[in-house]
Amino acid sequence: MTLPKKGLLFILMIGLVFISACQSSDTSDFPNKSIQMIVAFSPGAATDTQARIIAKYADKYFGEEIAIVNKPGGGGQVGWNEFTSVKPDGYTVVAYNLPHIITQPLVNKTSFSLDTFEPIVNWGGDPTVFAVRKDSPIQSLDDLVKEAKSNPGSITVGTPGKFAGQHLATLLLEKSADIDLKDVPFKGSSDAIKSLLGGHTDVIAGNLSDIYRLGDEVTPLAIAQEERHPFDKDIPTFKELGYPEVIMSTDRGIAAREGTPDEVIETLETNFLKLLNDEDFQAEMKKAGADMLIMDREEAITDIENRQKKYKDLLQSIGVVK
Repeated sequence: MTLPKKGLLFILMIGLVFISACQSSDTSDFPNKSIQMIVAFSPGAATDTQARIIAKYADKYFGEEIAIVNKPGGGGQVGWNEFTSVKPDGYTVVAYNLPHIITQPLVNKTSFSLDTFEPIVNWGGDPTVFAVRKDSPIQSLDDLVKEAKSNPGSITVGTPGKFAGQHLATLLLEKSADIDLKDVPFKGSSDAIKSLLGGHTDVIAGNLSDIYRLGDEVTPLAIAQEERHPFDKDIPTFKELGYPEVIMSTDRGIAAREGTPDEVIETLETNFLKLLNDEDFQAEMKKAGADMLIMDREEAITDIENRQKKYKDLLQSIGVVK
């Protein structure tokens, strides 16, 4: 039997659609091209610096490069909002920061929510440190508190963005010490550092990794964790200085877009975990002042779930959300 031309054409079209669908859903050779990683902070910021070290080792474990794409602004919101529109195929991942991706949707109208992210791995933790320029008249946390009590709102504190972890630490100190500080949010920590060193802001609420790399250019006042950090044991904790409520750390990880195939997520997790445990990689991260906090996908998801209530309760206690 000879098929009419129209019938034959229809069958060919159906076949092509079927083949195309099979090819598009075939993830067995993932990845077979470069991967983009959105970093929601400026070049030179702690997240960017550490993400670029990760990218250096990508070819060894993925057989493909990872290209860093900076989308700074709003303490991470610009980049994470943009991430909501990427294709969920694993070829665009994002560096996420905690508590930012939890707190910002609670207080701002964002395109992203926690459901936007499929956590792959967590790579690090970065306690908040308050620091000043070396020549600052403020040389201790006690100096800062006394000046703030004498002149409420006169001390400017640079942060990487509204309701980033460092901003929350500032709010916690204000509540704990009963003082009023003037928050100055930037697009990221690198801009906050430039402002501090340029004499435009008095204090920075920044990452330990950034303060560590600045060396003698700054004087650290206090670190927002339970105990002194081995990177610099001379930095006192807020707790030992009388403000035990001021505990804050920025954790960093990598996520895929919601809806990414399970087998792609599994490949990403396996390869990223191998990369994060590479001895040369870890040595390079340590040199950059990056404190490793490695979690697999299950651990990262559990960590985020545990933090949700904690940060919502925190924001309610300081009157930011109802």
